[in-house]
Amino acid sequence: MSSCCDPGAPRIYKLNVGGELVGLVGVEQAFLDVRSLDLSGEKAAEKLLEIVQRKNYIPERAEGEYKIALLAEYKNFIAKSR
Repeated sequence: MSSCCDPGAPRIYKLNVGGELVGLVGVEQAFLDVRSLDLSGEKAAEKLLEIVQRKNYIPERAEGEYKIALLAEYKNFIAKSR
């Protein structure tokens, strides 16, 4: 009998976007990638969205809200990793 969960499956990252909780893959890797590029502010938000969009569907009309949410969560990630 097989296990219910594949340990190799991508981790779903739950993010509050405009008051809605959404599940995204690749968010932690995006944080690491942007940190290695030493980006901040709007440039970091743009790059985070670009990376996360590679593996997730993000409606064009919601991109602004996703950038705000991703940047806020990225700042928390950076603060925790210091």
